[in-house]
Amino acid sequence: MQLYDLIGKVLGVDPASLNEESNAQNTPKWDSLRHIEVIFAMESAYHVRFTMPEISGLRKLGDIRKLLLAKNVNLGEAPAERKIA
Repeated sequence: MQLYDLIGKVLGVDPASLNEESNAQNTPKWDSLRHIEVIFAMESAYHVRFTMPEISGLRKLGDIRKLLLAKNVNLGEAPAERKIA
C-alpha cells in the first residue's frame, strides 16, 4: 500500500489532499490518537518497528517518508509526485 493511501485511510481523509508538509496542525482529523494509529498502521503494513526517539521525531508526513526510506521500505510512490500544491 502506498504511504499516502495508508495515512489517508487511517485519518479518514482523501490521500490526494496530503503532501510532505501534512501534519497534525494542518490536516483534519490528525490528532494525537490518530498519530499513534498512523504509527501502528505503518509498522504493520511495512513490517518495521520504530523506536521511541524515532516516533518523537515524526512531525510531518515528510518525516515519516524519510524514516521509512531510511529503513529501506519500498513506498510504492515517487516523492516528487507529492509536491506541495
